[in-house]
Amino acid sequence: MGKMQKDNGNSSKKRMWLLLAVIAVAAAAAVIFFMKSRTEKAVFFVDGQPVYKEEAACVVSKIKLHQREKIAAKAGIDISDFTWETEAEGKTGYEHLADAVVDELKEVKTMQKEAMDNGLTDAIDYPSLMEAMEKENKDREEKKGKNETVFGMTQYTADQFYDYFNENLSLQNKRELIKKEVLTASDEEARAAYDADPDYFNNEEYDTVETYAKNLVLDHKYEEHLQEMAKAAKVEIPSEKALVQAVKDALEGK
Repeated sequence: MGKMQKDNGNSSKKRMWLLLAVIAVAAAAAVIFFMKSRTEKAVFFVDGQPVYKEEAACVVSKIKLHQREKIAAKAGIDISDFTWETEAEGKTGYEHLADAVVDELKEVKTMQKEAMDNGLTDAIDYPSLMEAMEKENKDREEKKGKNETVFGMTQYTADQFYDYFNENLSLQNKRELIKKEVLTASDEEARAAYDADPDYFNNEEYDTVETYAKNLVLDHKYEEHLQEMAKAAKVEIPSEKALVQAVKDALEGK
């Protein structure tokens, strides 16, 4: 009788462990499915961080006019004759714009990742940013309904919020690097910045603008820091064709 009870106990434990194993496998599968659904829409990756089609579109709207001028100059044509089918240096305007989008987002994504590592944000993937935008817009709408002060826009578009988020995050990141003394500005560097361009400081005496001169040095060093991180970043583009199509769709508002 005792042996039967022992056997039943062992069987119950086996069933429990089997059930737990099934639950663990199901949970892992759910996580894999979730992550796949979050990344399969990515058009490229920067150090493993996905860049979504919609994210690329935000950058297209920001840089397209400047790139249009650059590509026309490369092609040696007047801007009035330019179309995105225009070829320069063996690439169409679409392809040049796609390259510029990648370069821009290399700096954005590496900055975001560093800021997240510094504890300044919990998530940097585009879907999470859009969730944050919806929350921000809802909060602002509620404040407006209560006649409370709302600074800036009442409602953000995706493009506007993407810029707003990254500008603020980058500013916080720079402050954190200064706090940690990753970025520093010596008296000699500040004085050299002043002497190089007194007009920038409205020809004020150096003692009056010393703090501004140091801030200018820090700004330059931070920009160099971002560029160095972007240069070292690993970019993976699963499909060049899909990336160029994403750029085309962004230009056409799709």
